[in-house]
Amino acid sequence: MRKCISKVFLSTLTFSIVGCVNADDRTLSPPVNTQWINVEVRNPSSYTQPFLLEVLYVSTSCKRKFMSMRDGQHYEKVGYNPLKIPFQKQSDSDIWVAKIAKDGGGKCNWQLSEFNLGIEYIDATHLGKEMVPGTAVGATIAFDDNATKNGLFKTVHGDINLSPIYYPYIREGRLNSTETTLSLLGEKSFISLKADGTNKISFIPRLDESKVTRYIGVAKKEPGSYAKIIYPDGSVAPEGTIIPGFNKINAK
Repeated sequence: MRKCISKVFLSTLTFSIVGCVNADDRTLSPPVNTQWINVEVRNPSSYTQPFLLEVLYVSTSCKRKFMSMRDGQHYEKVGYNPLKIPFQKQSDSDIWVAKIAKDGGGKCNWQLSEFNLGIEYIDATHLGKEMVPGTAVGATIAFDDNATKNGLFKTVHGDINLSPIYYPYIREGRLNSTETTLSLLGEKSFISLKADGTNKISFIPRLDESKVTRYIGVAKKEPGSYAKIIYPDGSVAPEGTIIPGFNKINAK
């Protein structure tokens, strides 16, 4: 299953030519006085579950080295150390918690740059026997300028409390795929926030499965052939619509 996650985690070392970081150097060793970020996720359904925290640490001591394909010049960028941290379920509750060291320490002095948190369907058969789980939703929380350089992050001061609402989104009949997937649909797939003075992040999503939106793809590309998006009230989105209108689904 693939998640809609920040591409920085997927392309961390794709273009690296040579670096000063070896496997041992990536080991974190948080100092005693490090600040810990407490993360809490409330799972809204027995059909969903929080995915592993996708964390990125960076280092200005152990950098990645590149060579320009244009002129052969060598240059450096901050070192990347992506890792996944599991949540711990709290006894019989629907609360899952984790802690992330802001100062990761180690030989490279790793510093927390950003992380993804959120939920995904782990079982889709309650809405269709042949259905499989699709993409996840959640939030990207940034802690430095390296993570927020695309300008899409809103700064939040103090602790962060998020409670977005999501609806089921079924996609079937897509080109090059025979699968029918069940994903979560929200106002945004991932909320982008920059944390300032944050000690705790609470993600308490709501899930309303009474409103199901369907995407029915075309068998092949041809003039005048369009995918169809059917809203919970039975209405069909205008031809050429690619993404469902969240406000229409969310309207009471």
